[in-house]
Amino acid sequence: MTDLVAVILAGGEGRRIGGNKPTIILDGYRLIDHATSHVAQWGIPASVVVREPGQAGSSRIPEILDDPRIAGPLGGLLGALTWAKGFGARRMITIPCDMPNLPDDLKTRLDTEAARLDRPAVATSLQRRHPVCAVWPVHCLEPLRIYADDGGLSLMGALEMCAAVGVDWTVHGLDPFHNVNTMDDLARARRSLRRGASGSEGGQS
Repeated sequence: MTDLVAVILAGGEGRRIGGNKPTIILDGYRLIDHATSHVAQWGIPASVVVREPGQAGSSRIPEILDDPRIAGPLGGLLGALTWAKGFGARRMITIPCDMPNLPDDLKTRLDTEAARLDRPAVATSLQRRHPVCAVWPVHCLEPLRIYADDGGLSLMGALEMCAAVGVDWTVHGLDPFHNVNTMDDLARARRSLRRGASGSEGGQS
């Protein structure tokens, strides 16, 4: 068994930004490239979960599919947990493909709490939960299948069902959990990345 695996959630349609969100270019790299580079720093097994084969374009990590019976991000979560269980993992961390400014200590802080409490740990900032950024014990898979069979669809509801604990980040500048849904969001992420690269205040806590 392995303690922790990582999954990038990339199955959304991205309609507000013109579709094919994982392949949108930010500072010369696709959004999926920013996400895979972040995960690569952790040195743990990783995959990307999509609704359709090839949806994220070519990637350095294996592709797995959403649970086809479940619409939306919950289908991605169930597909990811099924993969993690088959891999022999105890816990799984998820990030989305559209948050290029994630904090460097994301994995450490979330996994510490999830391992200590044996329940999900979810990132929060500015009094908001970010359910796509969480560590899930793999034993949550069966309760979440029941939740989905009963008509549950939301990740927020899934977190509540599994008694998730929040782990908060203080925001300085752009929220590190800023996600890219529109071209304006993309421009804000670009400005934050460039400020960070120049050594001035970026978006990470």
